[in-house]
Amino acid sequence: MTDLQIPDLRAGNKFFADVILPLPLPKSFTYEIPGEIHPQVSVGSRVIVQFGSKKILTGIVASVHANAPANYDPRTLLDVLDDNPVLYPGQLKLYEWMAGYYMCTLGEVINAALPSGLKLSSESKVMMHPDIPEGNLAFNEKENQLLLALEGGKSLTYSQAARMLDLKNAYHVIKSLLNKKSVLIYEEVKDKYVPKREARIRLGETYRADPSSLEELFKALERHPMQVDLLMQYLKHVNVMENPGENEVGIAKSVMLKAGSQSSLKTLVRNKVFEEFHVVIPRFPEIPQEGTRLDLTADQESARKKILELLPQKNAVLLHGITGSGKTEIYTDIIRHYLDSGSQVLYLLPEIALTTHIVSRLKNFFGTRMAVYHSKYSDNERVEVWQGVLNGRFRLVAGVRSSVFLPFRELGLVIIDEEHEPSYKQPDPAPRYHARDTALVMALQSGAHVLLGSATPSIESYFHAKQEKYGYVRLDKRFGKAVLPEIRVVDTKKERRQKLMKSDFSSVLLTELEKTLTEKKQAILFQNRRGYSPYIICDDCGN
Repeated sequence: MTDLQIPDLRAGNKFFADVILPLPLPKSFTYEIPGEIHPQVSVGSRVIVQFGSKKILTGIVASVHANAPANYDPRTLLDVLDDNPVLYPGQLKLYEWMAGYYMCTLGEVINAALPSGLKLSSESKVMMHPDIPEGNLAFNEKENQLLLALEGGKSLTYSQAARMLDLKNAYHVIKSLLNKKSVLIYEEVKDKYVPKREARIRLGETYRADPSSLEELFKALERHPMQVDLLMQYLKHVNVMENPGENEVGIAKSVMLKAGSQSSLKTLVRNKVFEEFHVVIPRFPEIPQEGTRLDLTADQESARKKILELLPQKNAVLLHGITGSGKTEIYTDIIRHYLDSGSQVLYLLPEIALTTHIVSRLKNFFGTRMAVYHSKYSDNERVEVWQGVLNGRFRLVAGVRSSVFLPFRELGLVIIDEEHEPSYKQPDPAPRYHARDTALVMALQSGAHVLLGSATPSIESYFHAKQEKYGYVRLDKRFGKAVLPEIRVVDTKKERRQKLMKSDFSSVLLTELEKTLTEKKQAILFQNRRGYSPYIICDDCGN
């Protein structure tokens, strides 16, 4: 797909948009574009459309053209939601591949890709009919009560109407009034995403214009020490005499409340000493400082150099490093290399549980340039990460499998940590994609490189490495002075025959546990399955 060239409307031609709806439907739908919103409609923009008799949906524009549908009269686009597209053509190309490869519809991919906060929600509301039929209409008590509440152009949702009428469900009352043509039902459409706002306090307009009048104000407040404390708290943070411009910015209301009561602050606001206003702030604050370069061991430095040599040649490299070999440190250094070259980086992790530990380490090095993306974030937080990736604020994203949907424009590197993990596979619902394989295709389409890391690589990745389709780098030594544990396999079938087993514990295990406890050391017993047996085995013959 190419970037949209907006045609000239002066000739009076009609233009149409093919819209992908977030539904399991096998095709897109064509809508006519009203002339007044045509300049804002482009590939990847979110638009509001009516689908069916009542549904209002958020769709994604797949193409814009001048070809009217042959078999039906298209409906008109209701509105366009974005000044700039939320998807770019390269993403739509990836989504089309996913729909074909994973045997689902493009609408299902779009539905999975977009954060809920970027989808509109609609809610049915009831309002009074502007032309209630004249005559002797009989209304019962509940109907009269609802009509009274709707007077003056007011409207109520179904749940609000039920609470107002003290009913579990108000549907029968509304239906009765509909039959009497006394009310109307309509859909109210609203955006789910709500920016984070912070309440701030600044001096009133009189004192901002003339800071010297504060002396008279202090005299007037002599009998109100709590109000004086609040004023002093403000002046402690804002230097009104030397920098009057700081008055416009003010300070957070929460800071003011640390020095005084809510009621005192309300009094000062009411008397126009202060004024309260709200500003939109990011949910992810700026982190100004970044860490210094890592000191890698000789083995790590050798692996890093080899990876950077192989990536441009092979596009994908498998780092086969044993547990504790320091793969994360190598990733961090390579990420820095790509970020410094102006590229964006995606760092995929299999589990949310892994992100907390790794993210805290990465934040020390990359600060504000980094974001995290997973399902534990709220809808609003996910939208802000999406927008931050789109506008280039976030150059590095660490996230789980859904991160492959993010709108990277300058993707240079994808790191897939623990690439063998089955949790990269989406089991349900559609698209039932594998994030590792999808990331490989995404990187191929965008000209990015892929680094796969694992202590126990998947069979397919190891095969590709041995066939030299992927580059291959091995790291055999643990970081620092750590050594690999000794592993001993115990034949429990033989121990049962010799009657050495005690319950499910072998004599070897019990001996080693006793020795460890005698030496006042600690031991951990791992039980990998709780109450689940994938097969039944005979204690006598082993079948």
